[in-house]
Amino acid sequence: MIIGTQILDRKLPSVAEGLACDRLFLVLEERVAELHPDLLPQLQSALPEAICRTLRGGEECKTTESLGLLWTWLSEEGATRRSALVLIGGGALLDLGGLAASTYMRGIATVYVPTTLLAMVDASVGGKTAIDFLGVKNLIGSFHPAHEVIVDIDFLRTLPLEELLSGYGEVVKHATLMGGEAWREVCHIGDPVGLMDDEWQALIEKSIAYKTSVVEADPTERGLRRILNIGHTVGHALEAYSHQNEFRRTLPHGEAVVFGLLIESYITMCQRGTSKEYIRQLMTLARELYSPFFYTCKDYPELLRLMRHDKKNSAGTITLMGVIEPGNIEAVEVADEGVIKEGLDFLRETFGS
Repeated sequence: MIIGTQILDRKLPSVAEGLACDRLFLVLEERVAELHPDLLPQLQSALPEAICRTLRGGEECKTTESLGLLWTWLSEEGATRRSALVLIGGGALLDLGGLAASTYMRGIATVYVPTTLLAMVDASVGGKTAIDFLGVKNLIGSFHPAHEVIVDIDFLRTLPLEELLSGYGEVVKHATLMGGEAWREVCHIGDPVGLMDDEWQALIEKSIAYKTSVVEADPTERGLRRILNIGHTVGHALEAYSHQNEFRRTLPHGEAVVFGLLIESYITMCQRGTSKEYIRQLMTLARELYSPFFYTCKDYPELLRLMRHDKKNSAGTITLMGVIEPGNIEAVEVADEGVIKEGLDFLRETFGS
């Protein structure tokens, strides 16, 4: 992991040289290219042998069609098993490109350059790659860790507020998992808008270091790593459903995770006794940072269907990673869907209306 400010054009050539690949392929997200019009020419100058292209990012890119497009491009341009793929963009592009790299000729090396806060603290770490399928988020994927990750804080300067706050949702999640001082720091920061580069770097480094420690202990999510999924069973369902239906707005991933944390913590409180102080603090943070997300009881059957597709489930039982208190996480199996509906009611009645 390489992290700093305005470092990409200096660090990427040396990383590429260290790969010792026969050919270097580079994919730049279209939106990033628009926001940084000088970036692609700079990279082509620094890496004259690289074969470059732009590609649409966002959750909409995580399809079998986009996956096939990348496979076709790599094949037609002569990529081999000794080639490498550099991916510069948000988490969705990293997910898509990482899956393409993991499956092309059974796997070629990747370098991630995350350009959103969400990608920096989440998608770039841990080796998970995926596309969405049949309306289910990340249903098809693999584990394929990047050879190197370059985090350039400078990309945050052009990040829209909604995307910045979405990424902050994952920072909140990691702080919940760490507990103690990390959770108190996030509560103290409240609204992260206005943080200086060095403050962002410290926050991102802490988040990445924590996730890396969990991933290294459980690379393929057989045990400990499941704690990283707090808020995700419900959060992924809300996010996927918002993209399928005509709500007032679609729900960004990190924001969905925060809402998922609130709902799952309420369910855990009913089942195990989550700290009410944690729920109160999280609710205060959510109200300060995020807009209401509206849904009704009529949406519950489809939301439950999406939750039943979560990868943590077994034997028809929906499994949550429940927060007992910051730093204390336990698996919670929910056989009674009525309890989940109560959790959905809790968010709808206290935040969404």
